[in-house]
Amino acid sequence: MTKLLFGVSDTEECRRAIKTIIRLFGHRQGVELTLLHVTPEVLVYAESGIVDYGTIESMEKEKSNEILDAFEKTFKDEGITCQKILKTGNPIDVVLEIADRYDLLVIGASESSLLHRIFNSHQNSFINSSPIPVLVAK
Repeated sequence: MTKLLFGVSDTEECRRAIKTIIRLFGHRQGVELTLLHVTPEVLVYAESGIVDYGTIESMEKEKSNEILDAFEKTFKDEGITCQKILKTGNPIDVVLEIADRYDLLVIGASESSLLHRIFNSHQNSFINSSPIPVLVAK
């Protein structure tokens, strides 16, 4: 049994990685696919006024579930079943916490803009820190 962990985010690069997963692992026996989406922790600052933390957290969870459901539907349409995991925290920490249960981590290539790569890319952190092989799909 080959266990794949696919780090899902709401980016075009991540959506393009779906095709790679389907092409390489799609209709093979003994492949188990898990979709993981990590939401950042909700921070509420005092200066922001009166805010209902529960409402903000609920909205983030709903948005994250919609992302997972959309990816799951795409795979289901191709005849591929998958499990879904939704966690809160730092994406790198969460992935590293559960990665040893899987054989391969699949992530979408970082966005192509230079500013995004400098300030917001987790790709290198995943590659350098992962205890399992990482497939960066374009």
